Amino acid sequence: MEIMINVLTEILFSPLELLISLSFGFALGTGFFLSLWWVVSKGMTSKRPELLFVGSFFIRTGICLLGFYFIADGNWQSLIISLVGFILARSVTKLLIELTNNTHAKAKVKDAT
Repeated sequence: MEIMINVLTEILFSPLELLISLSFGFALGTGFFLSLWWVVSKGMTSKRPELLFVGSFFIRTGICLLGFYFIADGNWQSLIISLVGFILARSVTKLLIELTNNTHAKAKVKDAT
């Protein structure tokens, strides 16, 4: 019975630990996708876009891999929860970028009239 309790306490985390993992994954995802959006928007007018795209890819991927490594700390549950936060960040970041672009487009149309 004691072994079963030890296994369950290893699998189950406190809500605070889950929230920290989710928040950390969300922060990593937000940084990743916002920097990707910035690189794509700046890369189109850059003199050396290949350097910008490749360099940014390695920097963004390296930061995310290091972040996931440290948040996991040997626990696959923390890694899964932080990956869920990362995926949620993609949707939220995409929505915010679309809203920002729509607001700027409406302002330009309003100024033109």
